Amino acid sequence: MSKEMLKKLIELVPEKDIETLYRVIIKFIPEEIPEPDELDALRTGREDRALNGTIPHEAINWD
Repeated sequence: MSKEMLKKLIELVPEKDIETLYRVIIKFIPEEIPEPDELDALRTGREDRALNGTIPHEAINWD
């Protein structure tokens, strides 16, 4: 089976089942191990959010 055939089959899946199909497909994609600097960045971001919270989207002046 080709990737093109698989794409066509996916298009036949009802919208209500797309999430289930996504969860099945994602299990076949190898997970990459994060680099130490990526882990540090995640940790820093989580610490900052815990200390400072977040800003609501509507509170940002986009102009």
